[in-house]
Amino acid sequence: MTKLELFYAPIACSLVPYIALKEAGAQFEIHPINLGKKEQMSEDYLKINPKHRVPVLVIDGEPLTENVAILLWIDSNFPDANLLPKQAMLRAQAVSFLAWCASSIHPALTPNALPQRYCNLPNTADNVKECAQKLLIEYFSIAENMLREKYWFFDSFSCADIYFFWCFRRAKQFNIDLNAFKKCTKHYESNLTRTCTQDLIAYERKILDAFNS
Repeated sequence: MTKLELFYAPIACSLVPYIALKEAGAQFEIHPINLGKKEQMSEDYLKINPKHRVPVLVIDGEPLTENVAILLWIDSNFPDANLLPKQAMLRAQAVSFLAWCASSIHPALTPNALPQRYCNLPNTADNVKECAQKLLIEYFSIAENMLREKYWFFDSFSCADIYFFWCFRRAKQFNIDLNAFKKCTKHYESNLTRTCTQDLIAYERKILDAFNS
């Protein structure tokens, strides 16, 4: 049996492969990383991922980084979970959606948490956040149109829904006004009803309590 180890941090986008692995029915070991204590910068962790980021999925001792790559690996190795469409064009569109989450929505979220990464001039943090939030509103408007009257972005629940769930959830945690996005909110709430998402939320709470104790 393939040995899987997920290096995970609560709140962060490592939520995405956690839920995907659970949805796939995979057996995996979890290594919680405390970003607040900068454990991702430790010598041991940098040997696993010199990019000093989460997530990392270690597969039989071989590290795999970046959510899009990890999700593709999970789908390829757990095909019965149907985490990506099987039809070639739909699959390509789903991968395109994942790349959009990773390359556009996700980078517009980060300035809300770490504005200092983007400008170190005095009194600029609010402006950095404002500019990032304008991008988020644009991206969520696009997603709103993509959903139309559907629960999921494709014919059935997929990795695309997991990644977008994290993006929308993270935006909500920054107290961004998302009331205009009724379909995205319905999508978010539909994800919350899934057993694997509820498992993640319970586990996240447990790890946060341990980190704060």
